Amino acid sequence: MGKKTYYDVLVVGAGPGGTIAAKICAGAGLETLLVEKKKLPRDKVCTGMIMGYWAKNFLNDHFGDIPADVLADPGYYAGVALHVGTETSVRISHQIPVGWRRNLDYWMCRKTTEAGAKVQDATRVNAVIRHESGYEVDIRKENGQPDYIHAGFIIGADGAHSVVRRFAQPDVKVPYRPAYRECYHEDLSIQKDYFHWFFPTASPSPRFDVNYKDGFFLIEGGNIRRIKDSIRQVMGDYGLARNAKPVWRDGCAIPELYDGWLKGSFSPARNNVLLVGDAAGMLLPFTHEGIGSALKSGALAAEAVIEAHSRQKKADELYIRKIEGMHLLFKELRSMHLKMGIIAEQGADALSEAMTEYIEKTLSKDLVSV
Repeated sequence: MGKKTYYDVLVVGAGPGGTIAAKICAGAGLETLLVEKKKLPRDKVCTGMIMGYWAKNFLNDHFGDIPADVLADPGYYAGVALHVGTETSVRISHQIPVGWRRNLDYWMCRKTTEAGAKVQDATRVNAVIRHESGYEVDIRKENGQPDYIHAGFIIGADGAHSVVRRFAQPDVKVPYRPAYRECYHEDLSIQKDYFHWFFPTASPSPRFDVNYKDGFFLIEGGNIRRIKDSIRQVMGDYGLARNAKPVWRDGCAIPELYDGWLKGSFSPARNNVLLVGDAAGMLLPFTHEGIGSALKSGALAAEAVIEAHSRQKKADELYIRKIEGMHLLFKELRSMHLKMGIIAEQGADALSEAMTEYIEKTLSKDLVSV
């Protein structure tokens, strides 16, 4: 049997939610281990946009200014452009830092290490067993022997296919939707300092987005394989040849857990195991923006753990209380999202107005106090 090490907190997943949780816990004096299943730095399918006040404020408050070498060219987008149907376009001005997630997450990992947390990459969680005094966790490096650790609290920030969620709540059935990405090395005429969203049928779906980073154009969306002819037709107006081949393709799964959370059939906390970010399904409805909500929920999970540790209480009730504001916001955004299909029947202008209102809501300063 491998060695056993004791930690106050085990954080699983080295994305925004995991790094901020580990950094805050370590900064409060808790012995904190952050494990990541992949070798760092690692890729992540994501727009890489630091979008909205949750993302910007939590990054700035806990990690500082994003270094220039972490950002991708053009560094910042000037905003979001909505293209609804063939004639309606709306631009929403909002400065958005942008980078590749491998660079952003790796920078946050380094900051987390500096705060006193131990970061261990290429390490998988194989088993979690609950005991009265905490959790026995079997972790192991790639092709290595298992290590057995004891943790008083576990924060699961390990994404859509969360291992922590599976061990803590094996009864949860997670609905997923696909997200695909294609990367082209083409010189297109589309405005490079905007994130572009296309709704070719003047309805909320199907849709796809286009953004520029470091000389590449990325086309992303859940339906891009099914609407490839439509995408080629739309992007042909910007200079994409019909026979253009992507430099690479990849994709990920999006967990749709927010409806269960809003209706009370799913809880992101059980005993001293707390789920944050994608692991809890906390991606904003419709936009699927997740960096801001991962940072927000990760910080609140850390606060709950610190308070529970000092008061010798369970963390789940504390965490649920702390995220009540997020719950209310998600409920409001989901309601706005569900109305878009009906609004689309009124025409492209009405849909553009509704989507603009929605996106401006997600970018609002009011989110800071939620």
